[in-house]
Amino acid sequence: MNLPSLKFCMLRSVLTLCLVFFTVTLTHANDGEYYTSGNQLLPLVETDIRVQREILTLRWSDDNVAEVDVYYEFYNPGKPKTVLMGFEADPPMYIDSISRNSAHPNISDFKVIMNGRSIPVSTTVVETDTLYVVNGEVQPVDLSVYSINDDYIGSYLFMADRNEAVPISYVYHFNADFKSGINVVRHHYRYDMNVNVCTHYLFDYKLSPALRWANHQIDDFTLRIETEDVPLHFMMKDSLFEKSVSPVIDGTGKWRIRTIINEIDRKMSVYEVFMRNASIEWKATNFRPSSELHIFSADCTETGVICDPAEYYSWRYSIVSGSIHYDDIHRIVRNMPYAYRGYIFKNKYLNDFFTSRWWYIPDPDYKVDLEKLTPNERDWLKKYNEDYGK
Repeated sequence: MNLPSLKFCMLRSVLTLCLVFFTVTLTHANDGEYYTSGNQLLPLVETDIRVQREILTLRWSDDNVAEVDVYYEFYNPGKPKTVLMGFEADPPMYIDSISRNSAHPNISDFKVIMNGRSIPVSTTVVETDTLYVVNGEVQPVDLSVYSINDDYIGSYLFMADRNEAVPISYVYHFNADFKSGINVVRHHYRYDMNVNVCTHYLFDYKLSPALRWANHQIDDFTLRIETEDVPLHFMMKDSLFEKSVSPVIDGTGKWRIRTIINEIDRKMSVYEVFMRNASIEWKATNFRPSSELHIFSADCTETGVICDPAEYYSWRYSIVSGSIHYDDIHRIVRNMPYAYRGYIFKNKYLNDFFTSRWWYIPDPDYKVDLEKLTPNERDWLKKYNEDYGK
């Protein structure tokens, strides 16, 4: 058996590379807000425990707050043991303060239940590039000697007298008591999704840390996305799976694989999904993620080019410039919430336009009802009509 210190050094090296990679891939040249990326529950010290099963369930509405629920089954082949476990979250790209209780400003309602028992969780701000666990204890950054400095984009703390910047992470950590055999862990949190000028929301979740458990894979993996009341139209990078996986939709919806051009002019193969009052599931066995999970809104992607408004902006896109609109575009935009719900338009122009959209699924029973739209939709529609006339 390898020495624990050597194992942990290897673990932290992999973790550091993962965090550096994610910071690079998620930094955008355009204006936006990068809040954080989610993560697996991972062992902060190497263990011989394996991940037998994971069900990752995601839900979000039009408030850009995602609900993340994770069901794990771990198998401990040996005697009962206590393992220091943690959840690491990258800091926001732009932060102007750090809470002294070390809680992440964009994560809330963080809970862990293990074998039916709620587990107390501590939060700590740590230096990303150091071995922050010493003698089984998570070592915090001394926040009193650091400040935020705009030159370091806010994801660093800055010590002025040394002209030194320190990269940080937020760690939610707890002691997990594993019994022999199967252990069930349920994990939940709420998460402010990232935004930028080309996409209305971004959801990022690191799956690769699952490879640090003893079996270096997830034996049985399910990704499930659910929606009620609010239609979802989103894309997900399809590089997550080594082999092509065909998802299954329960309810009203459709999916396809397509190639788009992202905001830095690179081709990207994605699953495109539209659904309402439905769920979609991807399943894989002996799962070793080929990339991290990356989900984003499908605004402005009818042509396949991100940031190209082409024919319309979705109602979800909150920044609308009158200069880009042409004849009839205002009618199209203000009717998007109803089209998403399947309204069959009597106006020939609108009917022809929406029936030519890939995502449009007509519902003969749907009747327009302003009060049944979400509060955000109603507020947006009211402002749009004030700006551009009814």
